[in-house]
Amino acid sequence: MSADQLWDGVQVVTDLPGRGRGVKATRQFVAGEVVCDYRGDLLGSKEGKEKYEATSENQMGFMFELKFRGTSYWCNATEERPGPGRLINHSRCHPNVSQLILSRRKS
Repeated sequence: MSADQLWDGVQVVTDLPGRGRGVKATRQFVAGEVVCDYRGDLLGSKEGKEKYEATSENQMGFMFELKFRGTSYWCNATEERPGPGRLINHSRCHPNVSQLILSRRKS
């Protein structure tokens, strides 16, 4: 995926009353379909937890913990990057998106 990747069916909106920016779907997605990527720095468990605890409350939503092959990591997307991923917010009560971890070998 490149820095200028465009995602079919995803539109960033900037005028959500009381919320600011967000993402809306412009078409139906099927279960298992990739909606978009989420770009952030991958941090180890200890560094990620320390960063999360030191992050301001309004930026915490741009960090999340994940497990990959039995190891805990943190994805830190507090820095603005191209792409809509960091603006996606799903319902905690009725989640409609989930993460898919893709790994790439360094060449």
